[in-house]
Amino acid sequence: MPDEGFIGIARPSEEAELPPLVPGLISTVLVTEGQYVSKGTPLIALDDQVPRARLQAATVEAGLTGALKRAQVDLRMAESRLERLRFAVQSGAGAVFELEEAESVVEQTRAVVQQQSDLLRAAEANRQLAEAQLKQYTVHAPFDGVVTTIHQRSGMVEPSRPVVAIANLNRLDVELHLPSRLYGKIKTGQTLPLLASSPVHQPISGNVVSVSPVINAASDTFRCRLEILNANKLLPAGFTVRLDSSNKNVATVGI
Repeated sequence: MPDEGFIGIARPSEEAELPPLVPGLISTVLVTEGQYVSKGTPLIALDDQVPRARLQAATVEAGLTGALKRAQVDLRMAESRLERLRFAVQSGAGAVFELEEAESVVEQTRAVVQQQSDLLRAAEANRQLAEAQLKQYTVHAPFDGVVTTIHQRSGMVEPSRPVVAIANLNRLDVELHLPSRLYGKIKTGQTLPLLASSPVHQPISGNVVSVSPVINAASDTFRCRLEILNANKLLPAGFTVRLDSSNKNVATVGI
């Protein structure tokens, strides 16, 4: 079979078209096309005045601990009075009805402490929700990569339309469809020599990361996926590659 049957395209190992999570008005484009970014880097920010104000209010509410502290002080005082009355009743110097009344006050005060604690927990949960909602107004990079396209730089945006695209070029994936006679000779972990087309124009190598166990009956081929390491990011994506049939390592598998 001629070399033309072993041609594939070097594609990014990861690609993502990123829409905003919420509708809104673009405030700032924080990156440029061609810029390399790390996972989590903010790419595009929407106008977040309303959710930011909501978070500030929720933060203040979650920090209002005065009512709980007062209830805790009241509880300590009620428990202290209850202990004194118990001692007095045991020594015959106190009335039983006063003891029962003090026990009731302690239970009521404990209920107030619990209520204030619950309110603070709810306020903290509301603060965390407001914080999460605020983060939705910024589009972040889901992985390390390069910004390939900025689709929109101003105006209203919707979650149904991507505003920026990112690709991971640290590794490039190549899919080859090889003749069935080579099945069993190409194995995972094997390194195969490749010839890259324009604009690379040089020999490179690809590591076999998967070999399909299914033979396509129509074409009598099987799918093989290779990985080209590109940590220095000198290789672009989109160029074609083919197996280098002149290489002795390729000849040994009968290509």
